[in-house]
Amino acid sequence: MMRTLNTKVYLVFLIVLCVCGLTWYATTQSAQTLSLEQRIAKLKAEVNTVPLSAQNYPDRAQTLRDWGNMLTDRGHFLTQQDLQLSFIRLPDANAQAEDVMKQWVRTLSFIEQNGGRMGTLVRTDRNQLQAGQLATIVLEYTVGAVEIPKGTGIRLGVNMFNIRPRPQTSDPASENFASFKVISSTAQTEATSAPVYGIFGSIFGPIPLPALRVTSGALKQGDKVIITLGDTSRGSPGYRLQARDTDDFPFLIAADFTGDGNTLIPAAKVSMTVAGDAAALINAIVPSVVAVNEPFSVRLRVEDQYWNPAKFDGGRFKVSLNGKPLGEISVAAGKYTAQLDGVKIPLEGGYKIDVASIDGRFACKSNPVLVERNPQQRIYWGELHGHSGWEEGVGTVPRYYEFARDVAYLDFASLTGHDLFLSKKGWDEIRSETEKANRSGQFVAYMGYEWTQQFINGGHHNVFFKTDKGNYVTRWEAPKPNLLYEKLRAIDATDNVLIIPHAHEPGDWNYNDSEMERLVEIFSMHGSFEYFGQRYLRRGYRMGFVAASDDHTGHPGYSPAMISTRNGLAAIYSDKLDRDGIWRGMKQRASYATSNALRPVVRMSVDDKRVGEAVSTGVIPTLKARVLGTAAIDHIDVIHNGQVEYRRDYLTPRSSDPTAVQVMFFTPTETQGDTVASPKGGWGWEGWIEVTGGKIASIEPLNVDHYTDQFHRVDDQHIWFSCRTRGDFDGVLIRLAQSPADTQVRVIVSNLVGAAGGTGASGNPTWAVSIPNRKPLHEMTFKLSDVAQKQGEYKLTPTHTVFARKARANAEWDVSFSYRPTKAPAQDDYYYLRVVQIDGEAAWVSPVWIGEQKKK
Repeated sequence: MMRTLNTKVYLVFLIVLCVCGLTWYATTQSAQTLSLEQRIAKLKAEVNTVPLSAQNYPDRAQTLRDWGNMLTDRGHFLTQQDLQLSFIRLPDANAQAEDVMKQWVRTLSFIEQNGGRMGTLVRTDRNQLQAGQLATIVLEYTVGAVEIPKGTGIRLGVNMFNIRPRPQTSDPASENFASFKVISSTAQTEATSAPVYGIFGSIFGPIPLPALRVTSGALKQGDKVIITLGDTSRGSPGYRLQARDTDDFPFLIAADFTGDGNTLIPAAKVSMTVAGDAAALINAIVPSVVAVNEPFSVRLRVEDQYWNPAKFDGGRFKVSLNGKPLGEISVAAGKYTAQLDGVKIPLEGGYKIDVASIDGRFACKSNPVLVERNPQQRIYWGELHGHSGWEEGVGTVPRYYEFARDVAYLDFASLTGHDLFLSKKGWDEIRSETEKANRSGQFVAYMGYEWTQQFINGGHHNVFFKTDKGNYVTRWEAPKPNLLYEKLRAIDATDNVLIIPHAHEPGDWNYNDSEMERLVEIFSMHGSFEYFGQRYLRRGYRMGFVAASDDHTGHPGYSPAMISTRNGLAAIYSDKLDRDGIWRGMKQRASYATSNALRPVVRMSVDDKRVGEAVSTGVIPTLKARVLGTAAIDHIDVIHNGQVEYRRDYLTPRSSDPTAVQVMFFTPTETQGDTVASPKGGWGWEGWIEVTGGKIASIEPLNVDHYTDQFHRVDDQHIWFSCRTRGDFDGVLIRLAQSPADTQVRVIVSNLVGAAGGTGASGNPTWAVSIPNRKPLHEMTFKLSDVAQKQGEYKLTPTHTVFARKARANAEWDVSFSYRPTKAPAQDDYYYLRVVQIDGEAAWVSPVWIGEQKKK
């Protein structure tokens, strides 16, 4: 998902996956009656003598998958994810599929016979690895009993989520140069690059990675190959590490042991830890709802510039409320979290806690907390979509839950592994660690997985279980959503199952099970997709909203942008923090979705009904809401049946307000028509903003998703910017020191870089951000008077829009309002709230419906 797809390649991928689900649905009688050992023996005997056919293909592929599981269980190393992927891409019994199947039989047979004899890979340097920084990594591969003959060689694999930046062998003076040193009395070798396909390259197609070719002799047992990533001896500054910390940064050595030129066998793997960078900011997290005088904790997180847990020398922090000291937090050297317990607030209202370091380096405000006399519902925050190293991602399962609980400070989480990638060993560990992580009253963990079909076969859906019984229905058993519903109902009670479709590989909104499929994910690291939720609602399906990350790097609930946006969060209304309470809230659609890991507080009711419930028909309802934003509120929309029926604006300035200008950039994700298709891809923007007739006092970047989203004030009249959008708003708030009536703002867009829609699409953030040129590709100019009372909308192209308005620089973050329509809504109508802050961040509150749902 880190790589922009070539359109033709992607279309082939779609066609392949369209057919594959139905092909795999047929399970042969042979697979059910023979033992695995008998099936493997049969496959070995027949693969070169009995041609592949539509009749024997499903059984043979299933046998290979089961064989891979058996080898993994026995401790052998193989990239089983690639094994699974092979037969998704090649669903038909054609010549190519037959060749791949023969190759996998050779590979698994070789591993079965030679496991433990193919050498070892270790890291020998002691250099500290910090996110985003340059380093040198030295790997030593010792050849095992199986030699590597002339004409073959080894290849270095890097996990696809760590592939940017990519190691290279062509330019010794540039970053990421990789060198090889061979210690052998018999082999002559040369460094080169070679294509690597799969999770240690790219699952979207082969990419070139460092390789070593044996030109004469052979690499024999005990020979050593020393690989230096970031070899500085010839001028390279080093190897640029990924911008994320991790406990699982893996490298792979694969070799052509058989000498056939086709069978690349994984020989050894080594993994290492990448720590966060130096401390750059702090964040304070508090509960969203507490009772008057109820003790609660202020939890502090010290972060680096990439939003990772920081490398920190320790320090003390003052905690205060409205200028009144509450206590102190001390973070020990080498740690990055700590908390102040026992904080109490004696009066009802909305509050934010101030935290500042004693040395003056860091300061922040907490997320808002709503203090109520007797709260009937709390708001709990969670992650319902994330991955690990058992799939195509990185990170261990224990660290996933540790990060969710102790770094992201979530209340609940689930690790939703791709069913198409998971081995039996992976399933087992996720089950075990999920149960260990669950702590009633402290942290809730649910067993889940991702049913992974391409959108033309139903799209991706996450499946969760309140109580894990070890019974799952994968894409292999159920290649369409209706079959997924049917088979889940056959193995479990509907009140124990929850299904959540998501947008980036969109769920098919023509399918729904009203008892199990109750929520829809509308925001993630892939972008913002409110329209996706509306597609379900317009069909009459009663679905609530959640957001998530889809993070593949072990950062659930608080992940830096990898593709377009940072993660969203799921907010659940519940009276208690345990599996029963959170589950009840989710099944009742008592939820809202938020963008970019933020935690605004939203209370909404329609008459006496709460979020997710239904009000009586035949009356004109009254909608009431209170919102505590993490930033000032821009506006709140009341959405009635998919359309904005009422907007409450909070940003239009008064004559006495300080003058500011809000400039926002936007590109949509919604596709035209009603056919299920991948959302539109993201866009990168570069350009300049010029102010004439007035002077810039300061600027505040808005909706910073990634460290490459940058807005820089050059002087009191010029700003340059670089950002990317995919359904979300990025921009800047410009505070003006002088703003006479003739002040003008000119926006120059000098570069637009787009990406195709589909899995992983939006345009990958690059490392280097350079000052844009000033030659306009598109431009627009407005006067402050043009946007003083109404936001200006300036379409540069049908896809690219700039929004601008004169804004209150001191707008409220704690607001309340009520709204009453002019006429009674009809049966099955619905209302929901869209909350938008001055920084472009948003919350989408699940609907309240008119009338009880009729049985279908």
